[in-house]
Parts: sequence; structure tokens; C-alpha cells
Amino acid sequence: MTCSAIICDWNGTLFEDIDDEAIARAITAALAKSYVPWHPFKLARLIKTRKELEALNNQRNESREEDRVIEIFRIFSENIINGVPMSLVCRFVERYAKRREVQDKVIYKALRPIAEFHQAGVTTGILSAGYNYGIEMILKSAGYGGCFDFCEANLLAETGNKATGFTLNIYKNKADLLLRIIKERELDPKRTAYMGDSLDDTGCFEVIGHPIVSFLTPEGLKQSFAQKYGVFIPEDESDLTKYLQSI
Repeated sequence: MTCSAIICDWNGTLFEDIDDEAIARAITAALAKSYVPWHPFKLARLIKTRKELEALNNQRNESREEDRVIEIFRIFSENIINGVPMSLVCRFVERYAKRREVQDKVIYKALRPIAEFHQAGVTTGILSAGYNYGIEMILKSAGYGGCFDFCEANLLAETGNKATGFTLNIYKNKADLLLRIIKERELDPKRTAYMGDSLDDTGCFEVIGHPIVSFLTPEGLKQSFAQKYGVFIPEDESDLTKYLQSI
């Protein structure tokens, strides 16, 4: 194996959900249960959140998907997360990660080959706009907590042990961050593989030698990415493993 590194997106690549709305909703539901007996102000925040998310989903448009993601982070940060003890948020995330329906969304046919290469000494990592702690807990619950050398993802900011909101430091800037990672870890970009699924990953496809589309990438995007960036399109787990071995 001569591969220098394998770096992956999370949502839509190693995990079925295309964004972190589900985990944010799970935190909201858990908080709602903890509010019994109801506090009028807290109840009003929950109702406001539900209405804003419903409006956002009703207006969903692919050309404005970037704005939608930003709005999801803003809504949950301002209405739900701000002021909640970090220990409580972490507890809710850990419970969410262990749910069977969550574990069923993990893309094991992508994780298994990556874990094998990691065990053989290849640098492996995640570069995602998702929530860092959520990613780590889902992987841990799946039995793959130790198969990545790093996880670069968005954090939950805090002040005085209380959450203030989700950061969005990683979004639409992944190519620059990938170049920084390559430099800091002294990786060879020509022998580095990057696996992604969306337009947000195209910059990364351009700066490494071995771009790969995820199994969940829509067929139209697969062909478009193949024409523009020469991405490899794996048919199954065995096909992905063979390609990584050929690098």
C-alpha cells in the first residue's frame, strides 16, 4: 500500500443524512422532555423553532441549499442550544448516537476499507461541515471510533460550561482546509484520496490525486464529477478496496 492518506466527507459519504438537522432535532426533543413541567418561555422557543424549520423546508430549493444549511445552524443555535449546559448536550448526543436507526445510517461498506488501511498505517481523516462530537460518538457506537487519525468538523461553542451555538467554520472552504491538513501532516497530495458526495467537495477533488465519489452520490452528480474531475466511482466495497490498493 503506497497511499499517503484517505480523507472523507461525513454527511452523504460515511453517514446517510445529508446534513445535521436530524441530530439537532434529537437534541431539541430531548430538551423538550427535560422542560417538564413546562416553562412558558422555553415552550415558546420550541414552537418558534418548529415553525421556522417548517417554513425553511417548504421553501427548499437546491440552488439555495447553502443558505438553508446556514439557517438550520442559526435556528438551532439561537432558539435551542444557547444557554444549555454542555454536559446536557453531550449526554443527549451520546444517546442519539446509540440509537439503532442512527447506526443503520452508517455506511459500513465505506468504513470497513478505510479502517483496514488505517490499521496498515495509512493516514485517515474526516473533513466535514457536520457536528464534530456527533460524528465522533456515532463512530464510537459503531465500533469505528479509532479508525481515523483526525476529524476536522464544526464545534459547539461554549462559555462558562454552557453552549452558545454551533460554529460554521467549515463550510464552502473545505479545499483550503484540506490543503492546510496536507501541509501540516506532510502528506503527498498526489497519493491522497478524498471521498465526497456533493458540490461542496469539488474543490477537494481538484487538489488531490485520487478523488472518489461516495456510494450515496446521486447518479447525475457521479457522471458530472467523473467528466469534470475524473473521480473514481466505486461499484461496491470490493471495488473501493481495490482502487485504494492501486494508489
